[in-house]
This record gives sequence, structure tokens and C-alpha cells, in this order.
Amino acid sequence: MSRRGENIRKRKDGRWEARYVKGRDIDGKIRYGYLYGRSYTEVKDKKAKIISENPNLYLYGSQSSTPPLDDQIRTVSIQWKSHIRYTVKESTYSNYEEILDNHILPLLGQMQVKKFTNHTLTGFVQKKLEQGMAFGSIHVILSVLKNILRYAQEFGYFPAEPLKFPRIPSSSSDIQIMSSEDYKKLDSYLFNNIDPFSFGILLCMYTGIRVGELSGLKWEDIDFTQCKIHIRRTVTRVKNLNMLITDGKSQCSRTHLNIGTPKTPTSIRSIPLPDRLLALAAPLKKDSSFFVLTGTEKCMEPRTIQRRYAALLKKCRIRHIKIHALRHQFSCRWIEQGFDTKSLSEILGHTSVKTTLDLYVHIQPDTKRRYMNQLTIL
Repeated sequence: MSRRGENIRKRKDGRWEARYVKGRDIDGKIRYGYLYGRSYTEVKDKKAKIISENPNLYLYGSQSSTPPLDDQIRTVSIQWKSHIRYTVKESTYSNYEEILDNHILPLLGQMQVKKFTNHTLTGFVQKKLEQGMAFGSIHVILSVLKNILRYAQEFGYFPAEPLKFPRIPSSSSDIQIMSSEDYKKLDSYLFNNIDPFSFGILLCMYTGIRVGELSGLKWEDIDFTQCKIHIRRTVTRVKNLNMLITDGKSQCSRTHLNIGTPKTPTSIRSIPLPDRLLALAAPLKKDSSFFVLTGTEKCMEPRTIQRRYAALLKKCRIRHIKIHALRHQFSCRWIEQGFDTKSLSEILGHTSVKTTLDLYVHIQPDTKRRYMNQLTIL
């Protein structure tokens, strides 16, 4: 159990949180970092580790963090990564590294912060658009770039002029979802060929859960008494941050499966389960500690789910659409039935209704036409 003065507490979502002082901003304000884990011992060990591995961070706030050696974006990003290493989830940190290595540093790594202009920013965005990158991906990349530049400013490294980041939609409005005919065809096939995998795809169709959440779903998460499923974990394949290299050969895998908490605190949620799915689940049920898709203690990883889903669509002669589109389709059907967006937002695990409306509500053309016809004055 935590002790007074440790700055370790148990959150309402069940996770443990440890707070530490990372340093001070240029105005003297203390800057805190936060660590998360499933137990008190886990976060306490994480806190001890970051203190022992990063003595230059001056975790007790007596001095400000050591500034980068120069203001090149590559240099600043290296220290920024060290700065946030234990304050975000492993999967989030892995994503940041991938964005830096594949998108930001190849084009901007040698750029000095003090020479960074709006023209530089516009050219960078234009380059990504020419590469055919989706709006949502550019939106995330710019968020990381903005964090790095903001971190540089804490040490007096300012861009050549005030930057105006372009307004990039966090997701394209042209999300591809199935036609009503294909959706009914898939639904019919799954119900007539029920097995754990078919049941899992039906869960995506009728609850809108993410593929990583489906991968991490265990039988203990299905509450047959309360008729609901509990989303408590998600599975992602991330870069192995602790990989050791000897003589140019890796001693362990470059990536590994990470089974952790869902995307955000609001993603830890309970979703009512439709009666027809509950009836399908009962005969399939295994030991409570087993994963739903495999019926074993080993999960089916997301990319395997995606491949099997693609093969399923091909077998049903349905045009290939990403499995994440089922989440969008669920949202569309919910809104088209006239149900309220607040409930939809909670079921999807979003932090706000605005996120739900901006990213996941795409009314199909035939539905819009029906709405228009209903407005016609006879």
C-alpha cells in the first residue's frame, strides 16, 4: 500500500499512478511526470527505475532539466524521448519513435529550431500529402512535431517566427464502409458459421470495439448475468525497447506483443451485449482466464485477426474494407436509428461526444436521400 509522501495513488479506473518531478520550466514552474501500472509495486518500481536511469532529469525539481546540446530537431527529439520515456504507455512511446524515425527526422532532422518557419511547416505537410498520406496520419505526425518544438522552447530554442499549424482533419471524411447488402451478407454468414472468430467479428459489428480490444478480450470479461462485456485490456505489437544488440545480431525479437490497458481511461468501459450475441456466446464459453478468440491462455494478435478478416471477406465475395471500418459502420447504424450520441460516445470509449461526431459518424448517401425525401412537402 502507498505511503504518505510517495506520490503514488490508485485511480478510479483501477490503475495505479506515480507522480514525480521532471524539472522546471523556464519560468520556474515545476513540471511533473506520471507513471502508470496495474499495481502499486509496478509503478513504484517504474519510478525507482526512471530516477536511477535518468539522474540528469533532476527529478526532485531543484534545478531545471539539462538543455539539449544544440537546437537541431534530431538532437531535441532525442532528449524529448528520454523526457517522456516513462510517462506514457509503451505502445504510445513506440508509436512516437516510429513517427520520428519514418516521417519527421528524415525530412527535418538536421533543421535547426531557430530556422524553422511557416514555410518549412507548409512544405513538410505538402510533402506528406504528395506521398498520399491520410489526413489522420498527418494530424498525428504534426502533434508529435508540435510537442518537440514546444519542448525546445522550454530551453530558449524558438522558431524563427510564430508558427501557424495547418488545420488537418484527424480523420478523412471518406471512410469506406460496407453497403447495406454486403453488411447483411456478412452478418448472415457469421451467424450460420459460428465459431470463436465469427463471434469476435460479430462483436465488432454490434459493439464497435477496436481490433486490439477484441484481441485482448477474455471470457472473464463477458458478464452473462449483467449481459455486458467489459473492456479492460488491449493488445498491440510494439517495438522492443529493451532489445540488445551484439555483433550486429539481435538477441531477441525486434517487436513484441504488448497487452496493456485500453487507449484512454474512458476506453475502460462496459458495453451492453445484444441478446442474440449473448445466446451465441454461451456454447462457446471456455475457462474464464482464456482469450475469447483462441480459447487458450495465448491471445490472437491483431494482425492475425486482420488477415483472417480479409480472407473472410474474400470468401463472402465482399469488397475488402479494413476491419476498423466495422467500428465506423456501427456508429453510422446507431445514428441512423436515431439513438443519442452521448450513449454512442460512451460505448465507443471516447473522451467526448465531439470526437464521436467528428471521426465516426458518416451517414451513407442512401440514408441522406431518405432524409431529404421525408422533408418533402406533399
